Amino acid sequence: MKSPILKTNTIVLLVGAATLLAGTSFAASSITRNHNVDVEGIEEIVLEGGVGSMKIETATGSEMQIELDIEADRNWWGRRRDVDDIDVEISRSGDRLTIEVNEHDLDNLELHWRVALPEVERTSIHLGVGQIIAEVGNTELNVDLGVGEARISAPLQHAGRVETSAGVGDASIEGGSDTVNDRAFVSANSRAHGDGSRDVDVQVGVGDVSVSLSSN
Repeated sequence: MKSPILKTNTIVLLVGAATLLAGTSFAASSITRNHNVDVEGIEEIVLEGGVGSMKIETATGSEMQIELDIEADRNWWGRRRDVDDIDVEISRSGDRLTIEVNEHDLDNLELHWRVALPEVERTSIHLGVGQIIAEVGNTELNVDLGVGEARISAPLQHAGRVETSAGVGDASIEGGSDTVNDRAFVSANSRAHGDGSRDVDVQVGVGDVSVSLSSN
């Protein structure tokens, strides 16, 4: 026969385990955030992506639309992070608008962005690891990707100096004039010109980068 103390300890352990499981089941490991932002008066937009992907398309008017899928990967213990408190952080400093997440610890997080981007004077896109697919309008563009793939489309009539660079990988430009391609061992660089004055600079540490200039 079990002693009362042993029975009590068993009950406490079972209740504790049930509480832990209940807490785990209600902790979200993925969530989608949506935001609309008025960029009237903004001259520069900075997008800080983290790890994941960015898909960017042009938008008319002055409203930027942001959809962010936040997904937690499993850690070494097989557990997923709770992402309930993670959201898009939008901050303005003068005529500069920065879009990022309100979490500095991005370990085991994947961020998948979809952004409808109005035309502003300057646009900067930063992503640590992943894929960037961007179609931009009449804007000066700077893209910095650590590891992955960047595919950029820009209007030929607005693009000025265009440069692409891959520390390890491939770099190319289509549709420009005076195109120069340099390759040294594992790195690649390309330079070209469009018909306008908006500079386009796309750099990838490890991976592939391509810029397409279209007259459409």
